[in-house]
Amino acid sequence: MKITIKLFSILRRYLPPNAVDSSFEIEIASGSKVIDILVKTNIPLDLPRIILINGKRAFSLEEPVKDNDTISFFPPMAGG
Repeated sequence: MKITIKLFSILRRYLPPNAVDSSFEIEIASGSKVIDILVKTNIPLDLPRIILINGKRAFSLEEPVKDNDTISFFPPMAGG
């Protein structure tokens, strides 16, 4: 399966050299979950705080992904 990954803010440090803007495509095995993507891209499991699959919130690292999905990862936000 091919999926698109989008990384925001401090997570951009995990972008591969072939990334365009803040996104890149990867091949993953059928039946993969969000956690499998994090492991494959070497993003620490505890770093993403908001995860979107095709623009909808994923509430678990066990959420399944499908071919051609777009997965967006956001880090903890600070403000004040």
